[in-house]
Amino acid sequence: MTQMTRHELERLTAFLTERIGAPRESGDHAGQVEPLRRQLRHSVTGIDAYLLAAESDSPAAVHLREAALDLWQGLQRLAEAWVDTPAPPAPEAAAALGADVPAAR
Repeated sequence: MTQMTRHELERLTAFLTERIGAPRESGDHAGQVEPLRRQLRHSVTGIDAYLLAAESDSPAAVHLREAALDLWQGLQRLAEAWVDTPAPPAPEAAAALGADVPAAR
């Protein structure tokens, strides 16, 4: 597992954003793209909140760490599933996000 840092968060976000793709109004997985994009944003927001708290030595960092780690691991599992996949497997991704990545708190 890579370390949960701001740089790694940016890399992971860029990779997943590319794999999820742009919003679509038609096509096989049109209805799944926006929910995936929204879940990615929520996960990144939760991780970012932890990183901000940790960087500023806020006492809240202790309370945010576990949730951020859960979000981080879910995003990493999703990214690992897409490493050798040129196009996003939207149905599998939706299941992975729903099952593996808790909603941002």
